[in-house]
Amino acid sequence: MKQKELKNLAKKLAKQERIIANSDDPSEVTAAQAEIMRLSKQIHDFQDLDLIDEMVQEYLKVES
Repeated sequence: MKQKELKNLAKKLAKQERIIANSDDPSEVTAAQAEIMRLSKQIHDFQDLDLIDEMVQEYLKVES
């Protein structure tokens, strides 16, 4: 994946992670989990997975 694609995917995943962490609505949490699963299917390379994970952690740190 290109760097821009990785960043975009990481931002989307971080957004869903924030919803899971902060929402009290079970249906919203379930929808966020489903979206994470859908987005994760786009990752086919373990190296990309590591990079995305690092980016997600950074996004979550910065926006906390």
